[in-house]
Amino acid sequence: MRLLVSVFFVYLSNQVFAQQLTGLVVDQTTNSPIINAKVMTSSHDTFTSATGGFSLDNVPFGDTITVSHMGYQTYYVERRNSTKSDTMLIILESTPIALQEVIITGTRNYTQDSLNRRKEYAAVFADKSPRFKDIFISKSANTSSHYSPFQNSTSSLVSVNLLSVIGLLTKNKRPVSRLQKKLLKEEEYNYVDRVFSKEKVQSLTPLRGDSLQSFINEYRPSIEELEHMTDYDLILHIKESYKEFTKTYKHENFPSLK
Repeated sequence: MRLLVSVFFVYLSNQVFAQQLTGLVVDQTTNSPIINAKVMTSSHDTFTSATGGFSLDNVPFGDTITVSHMGYQTYYVERRNSTKSDTMLIILESTPIALQEVIITGTRNYTQDSLNRRKEYAAVFADKSPRFKDIFISKSANTSSHYSPFQNSTSSLVSVNLLSVIGLLTKNKRPVSRLQKKLLKEEEYNYVDRVFSKEKVQSLTPLRGDSLQSFINEYRPSIEELEHMTDYDLILHIKESYKEFTKTYKHENFPSLK
């Protein structure tokens, strides 16, 4: 009986001290209310309202209150027995975000560029100018001989395609032909840029910035020269050109290559 009475008084004591808890959650820097911050106790949880307020029932003294929100440091506080107002002011401190430096370098995919261009201008690349042999049209052996009074003439064997003759004489003036040559020229130029690249020169020399660009402009090989170069030949070309370049380019003091 005595044990039962003791348990009853303990229960009654908890009910007396387990009162309603109200609070307000604000930002440390701006003092503005924080919406949807999660407030938890050992047995209850809720979220702050549009004004940053919250309310929890039956929170006993000594219980730990945890307040969390994305972008803020989690806040912990123990509810203590106090004669003051039960409204708590909770100030959250924002979490610093450490941003690491990101260096973005653009690298062209010359092979893909070439494929895309050939796909886009497929009709232009497929176009063929008339050749000399295209101006002649062979006659069928089944053609009747009375069409030509000159049986021994070559006209009895072949005839001339006048459209092909006109096309042959004007092939370099055709818009499609000019565009095709321009595209092929650009493709060759891009190929040289890809092989004789800044990255290649930088890996073999200390050139950077303006001096690097000047070197590229001055010692850039032609497509014909590059087609006959091996990788080793290209390395020698860059190194020999660098020695010559350092004698004429007076803006900087360049070290010798090993």
